[in-house]
Amino acid sequence: MNKSILIALPVFLAVNLYVLASNFSAFFIDTKALLLVLGGGVAFALCGRGGWLSNSRLSRGAEGAVLTGWLGALYGGVMILASIDERAHEWIGGACAVMLLTVVYGYFIKGLCRMAILAQESDSLLRNRTSI
Repeated sequence: MNKSILIALPVFLAVNLYVLASNFSAFFIDTKALLLVLGGGVAFALCGRGGWLSNSRLSRGAEGAVLTGWLGALYGGVMILASIDERAHEWIGGACAVMLLTVVYGYFIKGLCRMAILAQESDSLLRNRTSI
């Protein structure tokens, strides 16, 4: 395993947490949105080959998480538009924020998967260089 991911992953998580720290719990946690995106990512990952952490499964899982995130945003948009009434100004901001969370979750998962893929690729490059 490439040791650079042991540094890169905490840095990535720390920077994201720092940026969101003041409003993290209030705005960035929605279990249904997270389950939707994780479910899509896992479903797509099952279509890959190799071990669970193989590049094939990770890249397909990342693609599935993003695709499902966008589907979740579209579902949320439809639900918002179906519920608009004369008091929409009271709730529409929060509803739109939750709608976009699925996209945020999808790209966050894609970032994590991409870091793992890059670490594996650089690890295999190192092995190939040393074997020559």
